[in-house]
Amino acid sequence: MSKLIVGLGNPGSQYENTRHNVGFCVIDQLLYQRSPNRFKSVCQSIVIEQPNPEKTGHKLIFAKPMTYMNHSGVAVSMLVEKYGVDLEDLCVLYDDLNLDLGVLRCRRSGTHGGQKGMQSIIKHLNSDAFSRIRIGIGKPNGKFTDHVLTKFSDQETDKIKTVISRATEAVEVFIEDGIDVTMNQFNGKANPTG
Repeated sequence: MSKLIVGLGNPGSQYENTRHNVGFCVIDQLLYQRSPNRFKSVCQSIVIEQPNPEKTGHKLIFAKPMTYMNHSGVAVSMLVEKYGVDLEDLCVLYDDLNLDLGVLRCRRSGTHGGQKGMQSIIKHLNSDAFSRIRIGIGKPNGKFTDHVLTKFSDQETDKIKTVISRATEAVEVFIEDGIDVTMNQFNGKANPTG
């Protein structure tokens, strides 16, 4: 069996380092640490496949959908089908404005919470029974759309770097031990305050 790790975001340089792209940032950091092979284009996504060191003959698939956030489910459902991934082996990383900046939450399943990318994935998979790692980007002062497409301020950069690093650690635990252990290790941790 393969494990599929998907980071959500929007393609294009104008969206780099915006709040909506923290899922992409986690995938980038994971792959930087793992010294990956080259990306390839698969199922409307940028994908890297690696052998799973925990299970011989099994793959780890890291993906960044190129469908834009609101249509993430198109790419994710195609990836799940192509690689024959059980939903319990799918983990999605994404921004959550219902969590304070820098807060990390891991869950086994649940609703989309208003996040359009997750809404699309749940619709296309016809299920919410897959793991997710939510990364807090803070509540907006003004319009929701403006907020998620803004870049982090200098004062916010340290917090977001810290939570991205913690999210990469959480993914590694998910790969090795599954979502229950990940939740126990990361949901109970005090989140950084500075």
